[in-house]
Amino acid sequence: MSSLLPDDPLSDVYFQNSKPYLDIRVRERATDNLNAFDRNPKLIETLVTEVASTEHFLKNDAKACNLAARLANFLPGLVRPGRKTFGGPSGINWVEATDHFVCRSSHGVRFSRFSEFENDDSAEKLLEAMEYRTILHLAWRFRQWYQYPPLLAEIAAPVLREVVEEMKETTDLTIQDRRPFSLYSCHDVTILALLYALGADFLADEEKGNWRYWPEYGSTLIFELVKAKDQRGSTLHVVRVLLNGKPVRVVNMLGRYGDTYSSSSIGPKYIGQGPMNLLTIGCFDKIVSTLETAGV
Repeated sequence: MSSLLPDDPLSDVYFQNSKPYLDIRVRERATDNLNAFDRNPKLIETLVTEVASTEHFLKNDAKACNLAARLANFLPGLVRPGRKTFGGPSGINWVEATDHFVCRSSHGVRFSRFSEFENDDSAEKLLEAMEYRTILHLAWRFRQWYQYPPLLAEIAAPVLREVVEEMKETTDLTIQDRRPFSLYSCHDVTILALLYALGADFLADEEKGNWRYWPEYGSTLIFELVKAKDQRGSTLHVVRVLLNGKPVRVVNMLGRYGDTYSSSSIGPKYIGQGPMNLLTIGCFDKIVSTLETAGV
């Protein structure tokens, strides 16, 4: 969904005499830059399998077999014929399992509601006990996939390229020109991919465990183009990234950019070269270009 803001957003005359408009585009699957799983399912399946068939993935996914079996006892649809499991010996679709907990928790619905265990408080407590472990294992699985550059590039690079190119064009607009505003709707797995593609600092830390993050229901990821001043007082444009209203700072995750942005003994080196470690347009463009280079 895209729109153009009025020439003078504060003008009462504009809102009295004009009707703001929205252009809504529903893209064909072949050109959908937000859902690579639909855009190119065979390629995504191949890339997912390349990760899921590694010894590391198989060994750790097998540790969740008991949890998967217990979940299936309460949610038999997880083992229905024809289901997609996306690899690993655990044998269930962990996205569907997590969706069960995330959606019901967000709407205040009991986990056992609409099941044969609906009035069984002991079953409800067992499901409550499995919620965190289910989301944790899904986060781990996607961490393995999104740390694989070819797969991450296929999922995140197209939409980030569109965003950065629109921002580059916007920096040349005059004060009389209307500023673009674009709104995308996507899945939680896409938001997570964009965070990995950027190199969000909380996902880069293996020790603290913040990588266990999973996007909450109704999450928003905002890319704002902001005009700022550098230390010399010169004007520059920077990109502010907000996850549910909180700033996201970008680091050199997995050493993608060599020694230019290497970590130090005092913590990670932030890539953003603007005020408060915000990304400049050039930094943002480099992130996307590096990601595209890693693609298949």
